[in-house]
Formats: sequence, C-alpha cells, structure tokens
Amino acid sequence: MFQIRDTEAGLSLSLGIEPKPRNPRFAEENVFHVVSWISRLGDLHEWASPEDFHAAITSNIAAIFPLYRMETKKGPILLRSYSDNDKIAGYAFATYERLCMAFGLDEITPAILDDTMEEAEAVCLGELQAYDDFISGNVYRYEIMNARGDCLEKRRDLYGEEHARHIAQTAFDQHLYSVAMDG
Repeated sequence: MFQIRDTEAGLSLSLGIEPKPRNPRFAEENVFHVVSWISRLGDLHEWASPEDFHAAITSNIAAIFPLYRMETKKGPILLRSYSDNDKIAGYAFATYERLCMAFGLDEITPAILDDTMEEAEAVCLGELQAYDDFISGNVYRYEIMNARGDCLEKRRDLYGEEHARHIAQTAFDQHLYSVAMDG
C-alpha cells in the first residue's frame, strides 16, 4: 500500500492492490482479439485448433501478430513473438474496421500503412501488458479522501504499478491544486 497525506490541504491518497480486478480482455475498447489454445489465456473463441483459425482468416484482418508462451512465477503469459524460433502459442489480431475506428481513420492508405501498423503493434503490446498485469495480480486502485473522511475520488482497475502510481499522483495533484485555488 502506498499513501500520501497532505495535512495542510487535508487530503490523503491511498493506493493499493485491487482485490477483484476486471479482466481487461472483457473490455469493449480492446482493439485486438487474443486467440490462444492454452487454458485460461486469451479471449473466448470458436476455433478448435490453430489450423481452424488459419482457415478462417479473412481479408478484413489488417494486423496479426504471433504470440508465444512464457512461464512466470504466477503462471503462463502471452508475449509478442519476434523470432521464427519461438513456438507460436496464439495470435493477436485486429480487423481493418477496428483499426480504422481506433485510430480515427476512414481508410488505411498505402501512404500511412507502415505508421498505422507500427501504432497497431504498440496498442497490441499495451493490451498484452494489461492482460499480463491482470494475470499476475499487478492491478491497483486508489482513493483520495478529504480531512472529514469524504471520498473525493476513487478509481479501480489500474494495470501496472508504475501506471497506477502516475494516475493516482496526477489525480492527487489536481485535488491539491483545487484546494489551493479555493484557498
């Protein structure tokens, strides 16, 4: 647990582990679908085997990245594969329509294709990192309280400690600024 108290402003911030985190793979805002045949990893899907998945791939898939399995102390996770030597354990893919929606594009033209795929890979890696944080229990929540004990702000499901600390500190600083301005 991480805490900050500003007695002059009468504010406190508490940041701790989220006891019941939301699986980020259930989020509507995910750009990528994660398909794996490893129990409890990836999204629910209808493909019984990698071969079935490959047979079903259509032209509306704009980005597809192979994933490999890595064992951690808390269990297996899926990572982006960059080597032909990695044994593929699944795929992350996004449809053409989903990428256009996510990036605010009408279409992906040849002139912006390379930049779009680079940005798509960064989004994919971010989604995989949030999923890894969920699996490993690296999910946080914070609460900002005033001197009377009233909750001014709280937020759940912040994936990754560094990200959670940054978001919580930014929110706390905004409340400190508000108190100083109200003065």
